[in-house]
Amino acid sequence: MKIARRDNVYNTLSKDNQPALCVAPGELFQVETQLNGGTWLNSIDDLWDPSKSKGPNLCTVIKVEGARPGDTLAVNIIEIKPMKLGYTGFAGWRNRLSQLIYPNDWDVVTKTVTIDEDHIIWSDVLKLPIRPMIGTIATAPSDRAQTTQYAYENGGNMDVQEVAEGTTIYLPINTEGALLHVGDCHAIMGDGEISHGGAIECQALLTLQVSLIEGRKAHKWIRMENDEYIMTIANNDHIKDSFVEACHELIDWMVVDYGFTPQEAFLLLGQVMEARCTMLHGDDGPFSPYICKIRKEYLKPDPDSPWKNL
Repeated sequence: MKIARRDNVYNTLSKDNQPALCVAPGELFQVETQLNGGTWLNSIDDLWDPSKSKGPNLCTVIKVEGARPGDTLAVNIIEIKPMKLGYTGFAGWRNRLSQLIYPNDWDVVTKTVTIDEDHIIWSDVLKLPIRPMIGTIATAPSDRAQTTQYAYENGGNMDVQEVAEGTTIYLPINTEGALLHVGDCHAIMGDGEISHGGAIECQALLTLQVSLIEGRKAHKWIRMENDEYIMTIANNDHIKDSFVEACHELIDWMVVDYGFTPQEAFLLLGQVMEARCTMLHGDDGPFSPYICKIRKEYLKPDPDSPWKNL
């Protein structure tokens, strides 16, 4: 199996970034991801401080044979295997959100942990289950480079826990070869990621598979699915705007692919939609990714819907 090494990583999304690997649609391949802050973490005794961060969100780049602008890249996440060390931490004096939640004069608050096959060793008395996820995943933009600090319509730093094993994420192709950027993996992360480096940040080994879908359909923001859900993600400067865009995207998906009317989809989501903001840094953005999702078991439009012929 081909493997993309973490020797050459980028903190921008760009069509000019050099791929570590070229893969064909349908083949399995692996990707080594770098710690989002760089190469400083080598032992349990190493502790984070802001001077050590070389990010943001360093990404490995993969080129896809036959990928053309205007089509869609489907990325199937087969496995996320965290490496043996991870950390979490923030500096209270520069973390606006921490000041809002719990006003403080803290300096650096950090923790380095070991990771085994199933758990994060938080302390001698507490183990956390690993729930590995990909924090940053995107295709390259068509024009100017984008910082990996944020998320865009082509992906980026979304920090959504559902970007995990068993999920397929759909990304727009804007440049030849798609140039899939992947990095910023976490062994676990709580909603809101309240401490800036709030996840257990780690290196990881990914097993992925990509396929090409002709055309982009009508979607503007990110779409994903797994065995249980269809899901949409949007990121705007304000939480409400992110929620509105992700919800609109989910309604469009239900209408175009599952035969709902907009009215019926709207009513149904009012009963069964699951949604949340997964990451918030500062007062209200630009870190405000919102995920909206509906279980596939509910994707059964009413054949007698009164809005069918409107």
